[in-house]
Amino acid sequence: MALKKNNNQSAKIIYCIIIAVIVCMVLNVIYLGATGKHLISGNDIEGYAKDRGESKTEILPAKRGTIYSSDNEVIASDMKTYKLYAILSKTHLTLDKQPDYVVDKEKTAKELSPIIGMDEEDILNRLSKDTYQVEFGSYGNNLSSLVKDQIDALNLPGLEFEEITTRNYRYGDFASYEVGYAQAVTEEIKGKTVQNIVGQMGIEKAFDEELSGEDGERTYLADNNNNVLPNGILSETAPVAGNDVYLTIDSDVQTELDMQMEKMVKELKPEKATCGIMDAKTGKLLAISNYPSFDPNERDIDNYVDLFFNEPVEPGSVFKSFVYGNAINDHKLDVNDTYQSGKYYYKVNGKTVATIRDHNNGKGWGTISYKQGFYYSSNTGICHMLSEKTDKESLLQDYEDLGFFKESNIDGLESAAGFAGYKREGERTLEYLTTGFGQGSTFTGLQLIRAYSAFANDGKMVEPYIVEKVVNSDTKEALYQAKTQYSKQIYSTDTVKQVRDLLKGVINIEGSTGYNYRMDDVNLIGKTGTGQVASKSGGYRSGFYTNSFVGMAPYDDPQVIIVMWYQGSSASTVESAKVVQAGIRAALNKLNEQPSQVVETSTFVLDNYTNQSVDYAKDVLSNRQLSSLVVGDGNVIVDQYPKAQTEVSSKSRVFLQTNGTNITMPSMTGWSRKEAEAFGAMANVEIEFKGVGSIYEQSVSKGTKLKANQKITVTAK
Repeated sequence: MALKKNNNQSAKIIYCIIIAVIVCMVLNVIYLGATGKHLISGNDIEGYAKDRGESKTEILPAKRGTIYSSDNEVIASDMKTYKLYAILSKTHLTLDKQPDYVVDKEKTAKELSPIIGMDEEDILNRLSKDTYQVEFGSYGNNLSSLVKDQIDALNLPGLEFEEITTRNYRYGDFASYEVGYAQAVTEEIKGKTVQNIVGQMGIEKAFDEELSGEDGERTYLADNNNNVLPNGILSETAPVAGNDVYLTIDSDVQTELDMQMEKMVKELKPEKATCGIMDAKTGKLLAISNYPSFDPNERDIDNYVDLFFNEPVEPGSVFKSFVYGNAINDHKLDVNDTYQSGKYYYKVNGKTVATIRDHNNGKGWGTISYKQGFYYSSNTGICHMLSEKTDKESLLQDYEDLGFFKESNIDGLESAAGFAGYKREGERTLEYLTTGFGQGSTFTGLQLIRAYSAFANDGKMVEPYIVEKVVNSDTKEALYQAKTQYSKQIYSTDTVKQVRDLLKGVINIEGSTGYNYRMDDVNLIGKTGTGQVASKSGGYRSGFYTNSFVGMAPYDDPQVIIVMWYQGSSASTVESAKVVQAGIRAALNKLNEQPSQVVETSTFVLDNYTNQSVDYAKDVLSNRQLSSLVVGDGNVIVDQYPKAQTEVSSKSRVFLQTNGTNITMPSMTGWSRKEAEAFGAMANVEIEFKGVGSIYEQSVSKGTKLKANQKITVTAK
């Protein structure tokens, strides 16, 4: 009995203990909810939770790859700028509970004003607002890292920055339709709204995946003010930078072509114009210039059509070379055979339905040889040839093999097919005839430059390309390397020689249509063309033409091919010849350069050195292995070249214009045209160029004190 009584007492004790524990837990929960403190220990649980912080995740954007020219000049690169804002709320504190908001508004306004160029009173008015934070309008936007460092050095609480990444195109309008552009696009990634730079056009779009890289991610513990807690990084995956893309475009050839095209446009005022230059042996597109064009930094685009790739035109007589090539290749034409020039009557059932005239109002040149007909660009000669000395099926197969009337894809850049007028339904013999002299069917500049390459490569075409390689930006390993590709044999060696002889005569025989294109120093060959331009309302525009030219050099073994056309009511072979001659010289100079030793280079984004001391800027540049040239004897910088936020390589030269007026002549040996032009603008002198390439001679010796508007002649090769 005693044992049973003891058991009951033990059970009662345990029951009471359990009830007491439950009561304490309930009271603790009630007390904790009311005070935020633990009932028994007195610990501040709410404060502990706040100090411990909450887990947050942020996306770490990857650096977009850089686009380079073939000679390693930076064409497109990421540019970081900063937007300044000020925190005014007193709830914003640092980890150690110190103010992380603007404390002394007067002092902040006074010290910030000279750095961002904003009136001190205006800054103070903004800092006096009753709001969580304020911005500073245009004064606080697009700040360079140098300006950011100056503001950080003030050690003023409450001044914060938002880092903004944009895409910078160093040379602006520089093969812009081919390079294209990329811009910030807002995207949702893992529930987070982020901005990424995404390609929208050109190579930027076609190679967006290669350029983009892979974003990283960081998970961390942060307090209520989003400050990362000590040892608060929970996990982190570093971003992987995008790959770099190297184009076949040469910066010197492109710059020369752009400049010459600009001059021609100013003189002739065409509605449209385009020109492309290609390495005839490899297919590398060395330069492409379009008008009108745009600056990718501004994206001031009126027309999204790449004229060279995607504007098929009726180019006129430049197409005759392929008709001659086919007839010669099929042994149906002896170029010394004769025909009656002037007018050709196209008849159906014995009735004349169309009269085709030579370009001198149908007067012609009497009975002439087909060779002379090529020199004079006789349309009637083509009609006689197509009717009497050509196998139609063979010629149309040539058109197919040469890539006409078919779309192309050049490194992701689509190129239009053009239109074959003779393929329309019904009787189209007339269009078959007119296609032979470049009317009634349309062709792109890309198609013409590719097809003409058959006359430079023993009868085989070379495929054009614009991307030379894709390189891992970290390891410098080439992930893709372009290779030269040739077509099947289209023309025989003898045919190629005869066509080149015809093209040589067009340029060098007086009275020929291309005589104004002849060059004393280069044996240029080529063909001119004039085509009517279709009207949107039907028929052709009156007094408005496509003027075209295709050329190669040198005659005996062409290394370079150039194609150009422009549309307008004014024409001049003298003006268009200047474009062709300068472009040919520039390209040959670059292709004939002796290969130099490849030097490993690094890149650096220039800060804004305006209003900085000369010594400071020189030290910064020297530390980055960049050479600097100081223009003037002042001690403060007023301008610079290249401009701030431009990515440059370690081989680059940076010009610093000072507030001094005494300017002496430097040695320009080895300088590029762009560098000489930059110096000329800073020194207020006129630079006259002879030749293309690197400067090796100058008319004013080094150390000479320069005068305003002084003329300096430099020679390059």
